[in-house]
Amino acid sequence: MRYDVAVIGAGPAGSFAAEKLSSLGHKTIIIDPCYKKKACAGILTAQYAREYKIDDAYVERELKGIRLSFRDIRAEITYRKAVEYSIDREAFDSFNLNEAINAGAGLKKDIALSLEENDSSVAIRTTKEQIDADYAIVASGVSDLSRLCGGAKKYAYCVQQKKNEEPDDYFEMNLMHGGYSWSAPKKNHVLTGTSSLNGYPDIPGEKGLIPLEPAEKTFSNRFLLAGDAAGFVSPFEGEGIFYARRSGEIAAEVLSGAISGNNALASFEKRWKKEFDFSTLAMLARFLSNDMVLEAFVREIRDNERFRYWLDAFFSPLGFTVVTLL
Repeated sequence: MRYDVAVIGAGPAGSFAAEKLSSLGHKTIIIDPCYKKKACAGILTAQYAREYKIDDAYVERELKGIRLSFRDIRAEITYRKAVEYSIDREAFDSFNLNEAINAGAGLKKDIALSLEENDSSVAIRTTKEQIDADYAIVASGVSDLSRLCGGAKKYAYCVQQKKNEEPDDYFEMNLMHGGYSWSAPKKNHVLTGTSSLNGYPDIPGEKGLIPLEPAEKTFSNRFLLAGDAAGFVSPFEGEGIFYARRSGEIAAEVLSGAISGNNALASFEKRWKKEFDFSTLAMLARFLSNDMVLEAFVREIRDNERFRYWLDAFFSPLGFTVVTLL
């Protein structure tokens, strides 16, 4: 069977792309092993909550704010305008995949090993078979396949641990030179993570890679890169889930137009660059990577109530997961 679009990866980028394509009447297949856990804090930021409906099926805790620390300086922002959620990432991915399947997408529980394109189609080799499609979306995170397809080249290494500690309602970040650590409260436990540019921290836990900048080119003649595979993570906020979902939606819209003969795949890059201002966020992140500036910034959050209110109103939540890595 030949498909209109093969979507590689069933995270938020892949599932939302597949749901949209299927709802538009395109024969779509999702390729994902459906057993790999993703090392992720599992936070739906205020940006996500403003744009999309949140379902109780995957929410573990509504958060009250964020606590930041740098050296011996500690600051806290209690949300007044922003709303964010701590989620069960596995439940979130499962919910979104089921929505895509309900919309008509097929699912092959397999690992995509390679992708070859020609003038009229793509051939995806999995561990079991070859899958043919007119187009493809590579949404498989920072992976061997996404690297082969020109995906994100610069990334940080992260290790995540589950700790049986009493959670509260604040997301916590400890900023340090060349890395960071974080703590995300869940329903009845806490997820902690540590990141570094110089390989995985030497601690037990689930390992993952965090892209630090978009891929040089996110489109080809027959496929698009979306989500983490394309490097879509904000270097200022550390936000990835919103950009994954939105880039998957944009990819689906562009491919639907290409199938109808209305646009070329190059329009994908123009569209996400118009919506995602990564250059400005990267500039802010570089500014804050200076230890003196970062110390003054956290101190200002601690001491200046008006500054905290302004940050809550315009930038919440402040993930800062890669601020000190750029």
